[in-house]
Amino acid sequence: MIRSIRRQSQRQPKGPAVQCPGRAARMRQYWRRLLSAILLPACLTGAPVAMASDESCTANHRIVVSHALIAQDPADVIGLSQGIAERLSRRLEAAGHRVVKQIRPTRSVGLEPAMDAFSRHAAPWFVRLSADDLGTEGTPSAIVLLPDRYAPRAGRLSATLDNGARATRLNDWQLRIAPASGTPYSPPARVAAERFWETEWGASLDQGIDRLADAILGEIGCQPLIGRVISSEQRDGQTDLRIDLGRRDGLASDDALLVIRPGRPVESLGVNLLTRPDLETSVGPVREPRSLGQARVVYLGENDSTLRYSGDHAVDQGDLVQVR
Repeated sequence: MIRSIRRQSQRQPKGPAVQCPGRAARMRQYWRRLLSAILLPACLTGAPVAMASDESCTANHRIVVSHALIAQDPADVIGLSQGIAERLSRRLEAAGHRVVKQIRPTRSVGLEPAMDAFSRHAAPWFVRLSADDLGTEGTPSAIVLLPDRYAPRAGRLSATLDNGARATRLNDWQLRIAPASGTPYSPPARVAAERFWETEWGASLDQGIDRLADAILGEIGCQPLIGRVISSEQRDGQTDLRIDLGRRDGLASDDALLVIRPGRPVESLGVNLLTRPDLETSVGPVREPRSLGQARVVYLGENDSTLRYSGDHAVDQGDLVQVR
């Protein structure tokens, strides 16, 4: 019976293709309903449908990076502490940010170095680096024909990311370095030379630094720009504010900025910053930050700019501005 049906279908004359009426319209309606079922819950809950693209995040943040604190420097590698910081700084600058300063390793695990970096270098972001287990374990062979016996070389790379303007810690990481050849460098390798990063363990360490750079960029990529008021001048009943942000930082002529009065200065640290109510200080009660209103850009320079502030509050040198 199946064969007879096939024969009949083969004997039917060919004609123009017959389209089901309304089939295209029904398919369009099906896809609209499917997309609505997927996207509508996200719209109702306020969740973003898609992540903002990198092109929409134009801020070029100022960053201070510390050299890596290494408890025990490997004897066969020279300049490792500074070399890790320089390698990371290159990655951050390649993404458009500005590493304004590299400082010596710090043992402080608190927020003080970040707040000091903001006070001294106007850099809200501070990266503290450390590393450990970077040495080799094993012994050379006493017999020429036998190979040396060294365990694979690995290590751990750690970092914290702090915002010195707000006295907050955004994140911290501990990344394992993939094991590589544990044979010591002879003569000792210099990290400043590109040849070191081409060795097996150097390339493994470089991959760890790449992963750390990606993690940091993911945290600060779309964070708002924060700057400081350098000076203020009364003009025609309004106030012009000169700030330390400009075109180089990603500031745009149509940006709206929020003027902020910092919290109580942490006088024992010699800095002026946005403090949190729960931050411990020795100078009495903490005053919360206070918004003074908005300002708009009237002059956009390369490294500094002028804002027009029309609020009723007095704005002082050292007050903060944040791009909205």
